[in-house]
Amino acid sequence: MKLCLVLFTGLVTVALYSFVSNEDKKKDELVEIVKAYADEMIKNGRDSYGNTHSPLFAAALDRATMRLGTTESFGEILGVRESDRSLGGANPQEDRSLYAILYQLTAITSDEKYAREADKSLKFFFDHCQSPETGLMAWGEHLYWDFHQEAVGGTDMHEINGEWPFWDQCYRLAPDASWRFVLGLWDNQIDSKETGDYSRHARWSRRETYQGFEFPRYAGQMISTWADAYVREENKEKIRRGDLIHAISTVVGRMEDNSKIAESGYLIAGRAEQGDHINVVWLSSNLEMARCLWDAAKQIKPFDKGLAMRMEELAIQQDLDFHRTAHLISEGGGFTVTLHAKTGEPRHRSMNIPYTAIWATGYGYSTHADLGVLLFARYLQLKESHPQLADKYKTLIVGAAEQYLLASPDENELQKPEAFAKVVEHMINTYQLTGAEKYLRRAEYFAWLGIDLFLAGGNPLPMATNQHDHYEAITGGPDFIYALLQLYKQY
Repeated sequence: MKLCLVLFTGLVTVALYSFVSNEDKKKDELVEIVKAYADEMIKNGRDSYGNTHSPLFAAALDRATMRLGTTESFGEILGVRESDRSLGGANPQEDRSLYAILYQLTAITSDEKYAREADKSLKFFFDHCQSPETGLMAWGEHLYWDFHQEAVGGTDMHEINGEWPFWDQCYRLAPDASWRFVLGLWDNQIDSKETGDYSRHARWSRRETYQGFEFPRYAGQMISTWADAYVREENKEKIRRGDLIHAISTVVGRMEDNSKIAESGYLIAGRAEQGDHINVVWLSSNLEMARCLWDAAKQIKPFDKGLAMRMEELAIQQDLDFHRTAHLISEGGGFTVTLHAKTGEPRHRSMNIPYTAIWATGYGYSTHADLGVLLFARYLQLKESHPQLADKYKTLIVGAAEQYLLASPDENELQKPEAFAKVVEHMINTYQLTGAEKYLRRAEYFAWLGIDLFLAGGNPLPMATNQHDHYEAITGGPDFIYALLQLYKQY
């Protein structure tokens, strides 16, 4: 009996040791993949073109030669518009995940090289890649910094492409340029400082603004930038600091007014009849606005409590609207994301479809995981102050994750690393939300499947798609590597 007990104890010990060793091995492999990507970008992915070389990172590269390419050499990519590609230069907004990787690697490894190289790139970008006329940066959905021309590239149209998370670094490295950009958004992105009318597009090179395309997510992202700038100690003596409160209040007012236009009571996409935006509702855009407003309201509250309350009320209304919408996620369908403004019913519009899909690659399409990640961010914001709303989000997040426990992508069809990045992040979030190991195991599954698909052959840069051998940030290569880093942190 004693012998059996000893043998059993030994087997348990060996099994436990084997499990721990395997966990450590996976953890080590993940961080090595991330470091290899960062090291290669630092060494060979920089601007070595034109008369003046710079520390900027290229947004697209031939993975074999680590040189720039063209549409002809790289090919077209389904679901990616030609005007959105940053071929030939740098686009820090597309590369937010690359910068996050570099800063986090320094925190993890204590190697200052990674943060130092990120700093060099951001400082150069803010010092050299800003419009002298408008203060807008050469980044976003339609602009980049052209390495050969050493000038702005793209369509001369500035469009924010997401909230910028590195203002701490940018104010440390280039405070004057950062402040000029903040004012540039107000002076040269907004069409009317009285009504708050604006478009997602504005000229980079000169003041030329447009009306009626005031998509809510851009309102939130601009307000986030203005609120951050307003509360900074280094900006407290700025002569125009008060303009930022006016900017926030005006754009919040525009969104409040746009919430009263549709019979359904939903916040419309914009007032333009062109593209039928006045008759469409994008729930994910409205929730992104809510996410930005919530954090910005906390910053503004000590200075203007009334404005902060308006921001919070506008944000909460988007939550209520989202939850009064019929979603099919718990029945194996998708989240409802595109509505008819008049009826509140799901609708198609041009490139937009009514529901999210498990896997989607088209422009304007989104996956369950895309929205699940946004819902998780909103859940974290609301779980203390509005637990009932947060619990509703939790139910939807878990419902979406359940679908990914069984679903796998068709590897014979076009797949992009951005989709895998979102699924890995979504499964990690659900694991943190529930504590259920099955979600973490599934995050591992999609991570290693993505590694096999996009990092085959030992090249440290992920492929643009499983059917395109070059590297291109717009399809989510940096996002996928960043997701691997977040998975590493779970062990």
